[in-house]
Amino acid sequence: AWVDALMPYLAGNYEASRSGIGEIPGALVHRLEGTYLAWVDFTATGMTDAELWARVTGQARVVPSPGPSFGTGGSGGLRFNLGTQRARVDEAVARLTQAFADLQ
Repeated sequence: AWVDALMPYLAGNYEASRSGIGEIPGALVHRLEGTYLAWVDFTATGMTDAELWARVTGQARVVPSPGPSFGTGGSGGLRFNLGTQRARVDEAVARLTQAFADLQ
């Protein structure tokens, strides 16, 4: 029963992240594949992994999993854990969109 109740909540967290992060030019939020870990591809921003990491962790103060740690093809990507309270997702999205506001 708790899993049945959790699934719509996690779907809502995904939608909140997708709608917010998806507004960042060059950011592509991939569909979830049976998990609560969202993959976001920032390669179209033209930033290096170091520039991306500095902006996300330094400016936005959000710490996802760095794409390169997942091996070949991970460059330019970040993995965000959505298995948390909606307020935390909303706060992270707000910080991220502010950190990338200069691209808009």
